[in-house]
Amino acid sequence: MLSVLTFAQNVSQIDWLSDLDSRKTATYGDAVKIYALQTTGRYSTFRSDSSLLEKKGIALAGYAEGDELSKGMLSKMTARYLDLGGSIMYSIFGTERYAFRACIANGIMRADGSENDIISGPELVEVLGRVSEIKGED
Repeated sequence: MLSVLTFAQNVSQIDWLSDLDSRKTATYGDAVKIYALQTTGRYSTFRSDSSLLEKKGIALAGYAEGDELSKGMLSKMTARYLDLGGSIMYSIFGTERYAFRACIANGIMRADGSENDIISGPELVEVLGRVSEIKGED
């Protein structure tokens, strides 16, 4: 019974990631799910996942589930998750702008565009792959 539930959860995750990979725009809610998956291996509701990520210092204040995800927002969540400290400016100011630059310096984000650019679903999945590689996760 437990293996059936685990399989159903995995199928749900695969379906969601497949849907995300085809979307032109990712949302803050998608990033919350991604980091819930990264930290616990599963995701739940936005409220529950946000609370979990807030306790871990990854969640961002002031954003709603449906808000379009910018490179800066994703970079700040990524910098917090990976505890990136390689950028002096990010270490001092902790803004999305400098988090984006820190992610570029660490090979997580591409240098094209700015922190204000909206992330697509495939770009979010791509960043997830790089983050997983850095953390040594599947």
